[in-house]
Amino acid sequence: MSGEGVESWRGEDDELLADVARRYYLDNASKVDIAKQLGLSRFKIARLLEGARERGIVQIQIKSPSPVDRGLSEELAAVLGIPRCVATTATGSAEQVRAQVAEAAARTVMPLVRAGDLLGLTWSRAVDAMVDHFDALPSCTVIQMAGSLHSPAGGGTTVDLARRAAELAGGTAYAVHAPLVVDDVAAVTALRRQPGIADTLAMADGLDISVVAIGAWRAGCSTVWDAVSEAVRDEGVVGGAVAEVSGHLLDVGGKLVESPLEQMIIAVSVDQLRRPAERVALAAGAHRAPAVIAAVRSGLVTTLVTTTDLAREVLRLLAASERNSV
Repeated sequence: MSGEGVESWRGEDDELLADVARRYYLDNASKVDIAKQLGLSRFKIARLLEGARERGIVQIQIKSPSPVDRGLSEELAAVLGIPRCVATTATGSAEQVRAQVAEAAARTVMPLVRAGDLLGLTWSRAVDAMVDHFDALPSCTVIQMAGSLHSPAGGGTTVDLARRAAELAGGTAYAVHAPLVVDDVAAVTALRRQPGIADTLAMADGLDISVVAIGAWRAGCSTVWDAVSEAVRDEGVVGGAVAEVSGHLLDVGGKLVESPLEQMIIAVSVDQLRRPAERVALAAGAHRAPAVIAAVRSGLVTTLVTTTDLAREVLRLLAASERNSV
């Protein structure tokens, strides 16, 4: 073999290997240009670059652009029996974790929305943050799927959320100008019959994609929990509620819990939440694992965006349940 064969770089000193590597990797010079500059053949330059890597002068590190654990995501989707899960590695404070889930949700939702779609959003801090991570959306119509809740942290409302998403899409937002929770059942009935509210909620029959957050029916894990009385909270717990989605309470089997809360909310129905072809749900934190299982069993989820710790806890609970049923 000629002097420019497979081992032709072995007799070269590290300075030459480093010089060639610097020109190629840092200066973005082509092998042909480097060969002309140094009076060598292109073949020789290729061998010198190979030598620089083998000697450790050049160390190539590939970092995934996404913190998503693809193996865990696929396993969780298979076990839950839904088309798609996105399990992202999230660390830091609760607010930081929420932001990381929101970013993963934005990357997941944007490709799902098509021009002309009807997109439904229910307010939560995670869904609100998700909209902030959208770069753009295809031209679509956005509807508010439940009455308004104000963020305890001083954020926006559902109305604001739908408007911001519609602006990104260059489309129209349809709002529900009413609170999510109203103590007076007669007032709830009257509000639901108002044309603007009734028409918006009826539009949910034609949703193409919905985005909700999965709350656990316990303190600190649901904005609705904070909005109702202790008596209403307790009745939900007694009824077996483990999850709250858009104001609806679900038991671990995914059944709707018939609590007083169901008569106090202004929101699309559970049946309407099941209708879109794409049903995206956000959840973070291992303590929400029973709530996630309930929401999936209820048919409210086709795509789950979650954290790796929650994903592993869901898998653990389901495996334990399967063992116990044998």
